[in-house]
Amino acid sequence: MQSILDPAIIYEVSRDVCEHDVDVVSDLWTMDDRNVYRGSRDTQYSHANVYWLYDEDLTRVGLIEHSLKDHADFRILWFHETPFATFLQEDNWTQDQTIWTVLSPPAVERFLAEDWTTPETLLEACLHGDTRIITLEMILNPPTLHGCSGCNRKSLKPLVCENMTAELTFPVKEKIVLIDDDLFVCVPPAGSRIWELLGFAPKSLHPLVYGGQSSLEQESEELVQEQESEPELTALESPLPESALPLQPELSLPLEPELSPQIPPLPQTVETLSHADEQKLERTRFAKSLQIPVPKRRYSG
Repeated sequence: MQSILDPAIIYEVSRDVCEHDVDVVSDLWTMDDRNVYRGSRDTQYSHANVYWLYDEDLTRVGLIEHSLKDHADFRILWFHETPFATFLQEDNWTQDQTIWTVLSPPAVERFLAEDWTTPETLLEACLHGDTRIITLEMILNPPTLHGCSGCNRKSLKPLVCENMTAELTFPVKEKIVLIDDDLFVCVPPAGSRIWELLGFAPKSLHPLVYGGQSSLEQESEELVQEQESEPELTALESPLPESALPLQPELSLPLEPELSPQIPPLPQTVETLSHADEQKLERTRFAKSLQIPVPKRRYSG
């Protein structure tokens, strides 16, 4: 989640109660028409006075940052359903489909057969084409691409053969698929700032939202045809050569036979409180304060 007062600061997103807030007694405040408890100041941040916010179930739901120069100057940031919406603080993002419902059936079969079932392996499978299946982390910290002109391989890991490197690029806006760590496709609202982060001029519409099923099917057919032809890998001075695999606004996927990544699935974190944590918190003064009716006050800093 990006700070508004200082965009260089990225807040870590977690639903757990911060350690320094466990024994804090808090009043119930109304912020943006939501009833929340405010924790104590998080001293790890020095750019602003930062306080985490909790709902009445003691789940962390956002934060408030106060300017160091004027405490009355503050910004409220909320957690959203998708990591992109949380980072950009944008409403109306949706995630109704998984990557498996967006891809064409031949693409799904190939991915599953090759065990390409993590964000990293999905992206690696697309490196020969224009399609980019990416998470927020890949945008904030772009991976380095490795390639060999001899064996025509491309990978996110260094190769033992000729190893040339290049930065991850996004050749075609319409072939960018945004996913979360659980492989849900995240669809941005019209006018989202995500396209500016990816180097595209902002536009009000995006094909994934308005492209329709017919365009998806059309691209799937084109991809399967491209899958039969093997692209040549030249030097990686510019973006890695591409030729096979789209899948989002209109996507599907042709994969390169040379690609056989052995990338182990990354551990996925689920932002929920364990039962042990809930029981522990119920014995704290912070938790007990929730059981005592208190007047709600509108927050004014």
